[in-house]
Formats: sequence, structure tokens, C-alpha cells
Amino acid sequence: MRAKVSKNDILPALMRTVSIADKKSIVPILSNVLLDFNESGLCIKATDLDQSIIEKVPAEVDTFGMAAVPASTLNDIVKKAAGDAVLEFSLLDKGNKLQIISGRSKFELSTLDPSGFPEVETLKNGFSIKLKSKDLAKLISRTKFSMSPEESRRNLNGIYVHKEDSKLKAASTDGHRLSTTQIDIDIKETIQGVIISKKTVFEIKKLLDIFEDEISITLTENQIQFVFGDIIFIAKLVEGVFPEYKRVIPDSNNDFFRVKRTSFCETLDRIAIMSEDKVRSVKLELSKDTLVCYAVNSRVGTGKDEIDVAYSGEGWSSGFNANYLLDVAQTLEGEYLKIFVKESLSPILIIDEDEPESMFVVMPMRI
Repeated sequence: MRAKVSKNDILPALMRTVSIADKKSIVPILSNVLLDFNESGLCIKATDLDQSIIEKVPAEVDTFGMAAVPASTLNDIVKKAAGDAVLEFSLLDKGNKLQIISGRSKFELSTLDPSGFPEVETLKNGFSIKLKSKDLAKLISRTKFSMSPEESRRNLNGIYVHKEDSKLKAASTDGHRLSTTQIDIDIKETIQGVIISKKTVFEIKKLLDIFEDEISITLTENQIQFVFGDIIFIAKLVEGVFPEYKRVIPDSNNDFFRVKRTSFCETLDRIAIMSEDKVRSVKLELSKDTLVCYAVNSRVGTGKDEIDVAYSGEGWSSGFNANYLLDVAQTLEGEYLKIFVKESLSPILIIDEDEPESMFVVMPMRI
């Protein structure tokens, strides 16, 4: 096998595949990437058996061949190649070594038998839809921060995506807060509700940062596939049943106060300095047109700040984890938030005035 590939073409692909290759696996080949030099150029594959990525890269291929080589080592070699180098790849020693030449640099990597690399197949049979990248990005960005970190609660370790009428909805919860949003979708068929794993969510988010065109998504009973142009990402879905999240969304007929989002963020961020390190608790106290924020730290002191709000209801106060409130406010982009309140120990509902289809519930805490 002999081929030439531009550093500028192969490096971005390797950086994406190296995050999928399983460095900690007891199966050595899973820490490798499969390089397939063929008539179409170069195809790079990586998998950890739960997630797989396939990416096509332009290459001048003189003779075809395949090699499985350590993902992180190959990535480092290519990353440190000088300038806009063109790298030359060739198989030596009956395929047991992959030689890489870049200028005056020469490397020989030991290879594993490519036939031992797990089969990575694209999803052929399943339900397929197409989404604008900005719509998929919205579903993810508005819900990813409230996925549960507890591995024992597998059904909460991801984002639940499902169709309801003409809407595609996404939701996530860690038991302390809930995030949900939706986009319009022109599909009449029923789509099964699925839970996309936390790891998959973060990998897709990275791909969305570089891809602006339409994305093709295919669903089967236990897998999901995303096609971003020349990049194909396949992942297992999370098994389990997502909770009936709509039950915990407070009634939007409750009293609410209207607050400037940036002022809310800045005030919470300042006051949280004085909160206990682990808990990050703050107390909110609401009266006519004023929201007072308090924090108490038994070791260093107290903090208090005020924000002008639009409110004419009864007095209200409650305690919260400041980070939970900041996650919501910093994720949104509108100028004003509506925050619906009830009793002091009842959850609050947060809605961006410019984006009412996204709703966020935060549970209170005793202070």
C-alpha cells in the first residue's frame, strides 16, 4: 500500500476519531484506528463498540491497503508534522508496520491485523429523517447540561428525544432540574422515543460546531446514526424508560416575575462567591419589583445583592443551587426571563420570553 495525504485533510479527521477509540479497553485493537486506502481515497474508522465513526478523507492512493494503528500515536505524529505537510503512507514488513514520511521525518508504527477490527456498518434499515444543523444544535444545547451524571441511573444519562404531533421534543433531567425544548418537524410517521447517551451527545455537539448543512439521522431499535457530509457517526441508544417528565412542569398560570437575563446571571454569579463551596446555595427573596439574593458561608461571611424585576404578586422566598439557575440563564439568549413561582418549596419554571418553546424546571433546596 502506498498513498499520500495532506496534513490539513487528515488531521481534523484523526482528532475526531481519536476521541472515539477506546484507550482503556482490554481489547488492544479498540485503541486503534482503521485506515482503509481505496479507490475513493482514505476511509478512517474508529469504535469503542458503543460508538463508531467513519470519515472519508481525500488521498492520492497508488496501491490499496488497510492498516490498524494506535489512534493517539498516529494523531500526535500528524499533529506535529511541519506546516502544511503532505504525508506519505506505506505498508512494510508484510503489513506489520505502517511507515509515515513527512519531509525529513520518518516513523514506523506497529500494526494489528485489520481483519480483527470490529465490523463498523452503516445503518441501512431504519427510520430516517433530515434536520437542519441549527435545529439539532438547539435540541442538544438546551438540554445537555441537565443530564444526570449518575451512571446507576442509566435512563437519565442522556437526552430523551421523541415526536409529539408536529413537534420533535427533547428533554433531560438529573432529578434536581429538568430541561425541555422542541422544534417543528414536517413528518407524519410515528417516531419511537429514544434516549441518546451523554457521551454521544457530547460527540455530536463537537460535530455540530463544524457542520452547518442538513444532517441525516437514521433510527433503529437500538442504534442511531448521524450523517454529517463525509462523516458518519453511529451509536447505541440507552436502554430504559425515560420518566413522565411533563408531570413535574409547574403551571404557567402561577405568579411570575420578569427579569433581565444578563442582570440575573451577573447577580447570581457575584452572590455565589459567598455560598458554601460544595452546595453553592443561594436564597432568593421576592417582593414588589425587587429580587434580593442572599448567600451565607459559615467560614467566610455573607453576601447580598438586589435586582430590579417586574412583579406585583405576594412575597416569596426559596433556596436554590446557584449553578442550576446559572446553567439555564447562561444557556438562553433572550433579553428577558419569566420565572414562575408558587410556594417556597415548590419547583420554579423558567422561560425565555424570546423562546417560549424551551422550558426549564429547577427544584428548590432547604437553606
